[in-house]
Amino acid sequence: MLLCMACSTSPREITPAFYFWKQRYQGETTPLAKKLYVKMFDVTWDATKHTAHPVAILDQRAPFPDSMEIVPVVFLMNEIWQEKKEDTLLMAQRVCSLLEQLCKNTKVKEVQLDCDWTRNSKAAYFGFLRNVRQQAFMANKQLSVTIRMHQVKYTRTNGIPPADKGLLMCYNMGDLRKFGDHNSILNMEELKAYTEDDQIRHYPLSLDLALPLFEWSVLFRNKLYAGLLRNIGSTQLENTTLFEPQGKQLYTSLQDTTLNGYMIRRGDVIRFETCSPDLLKKAARYLSRQRQAYNPTVIFYHLDSLILRKYNHHELETIYNIFE
Repeated sequence: MLLCMACSTSPREITPAFYFWKQRYQGETTPLAKKLYVKMFDVTWDATKHTAHPVAILDQRAPFPDSMEIVPVVFLMNEIWQEKKEDTLLMAQRVCSLLEQLCKNTKVKEVQLDCDWTRNSKAAYFGFLRNVRQQAFMANKQLSVTIRMHQVKYTRTNGIPPADKGLLMCYNMGDLRKFGDHNSILNMEELKAYTEDDQIRHYPLSLDLALPLFEWSVLFRNKLYAGLLRNIGSTQLENTTLFEPQGKQLYTSLQDTTLNGYMIRRGDVIRFETCSPDLLKKAARYLSRQRQAYNPTVIFYHLDSLILRKYNHHELETIYNIFE
C-alpha cells in the first residue's frame, strides 16, 4: 500500500510503519505497515561497574515478515552521557557488534538510535553517533535518531545530531507528574506551543513522524504523582462502586482496594490518558501543515494486539491519509 502525499509542487509518498517495543517477538504483524521499527535492546548505566551495558535484549521467537522492512532500534538512557566516563568509541563498537548479531538474518537498510539527550549530554551523545557511523556494520545504512519536542523547539541549545534523518516523537509532550485533568501523551496546545514557529518545516534534518497508540493511568496521592498503572484502564475506572468520575479523565477512589495488583487508597485520584482517533486526526492535520520537502515515514507507537483492538484499520488508514 502506497499512500500519496500531495503538496504545492508535486505528489509525495508516505510510508506507513509501526514500532514494536516488546522484549519478545512472536511473529506480530499488521497489514497496515510497510516498515516495522523493532527495539533490539536498551543501553543503561551500571553504577556498580561504572559502565554502560545492554539490557532487555530482544527475544526473537519467530522470523520477521517478508512484507515489512525491519529497522532495528536501540534505546539509550541519557544518564550514560551524564556520567562523562564512557568511551564513546568503545561503546559504539559494542552497540554495533550486538546489533550485527541480532540482525544476522535480517536485511537492514536503516538503524535508529533513541535517546532523550540534553544540552549537557549532547557532546558525548553526538560523539557516540559519529563513532557509530564509522562502524563496518553501518556501511550502506541510514542512521536515524529520535527527536523530542523540546529538541526540535530549542535547536540552539540542544544542537542537531549528526545523523541522516530524525524521527519526531509527537507524544509524551505534557507534564506526566503534574496533577490535573490533562493528557500528557498528546496535547494539542503543547504540540502547537513546541512548533508554533514552523520548527518542523525548518528543522535541518528530514523528519519522519511518530504518533501514539497507547494509554495509561496515572496515580496521584494527595495530588502528588505516585506512579503509572499500566494495566488499569477505562473498564476498571468506570466501575462506579470503586471510582467517582471527575472532569474529563479524572477518577477519585471511593474506598481502599486492590486492583490488578495495585493498592489504591480512598481519595486517590487516577488520570486515564489515551489518544482517541479524533485527537490523532487533529494532530495529523496540524503536523501535515508543516511539511518538509521530504517523503516521510509515519509511525504508530506501537504494535500491540490489545491496543489495536481499539482502533479499526479504516481509522488508522484515515490518519495516514491526512498526510497526503
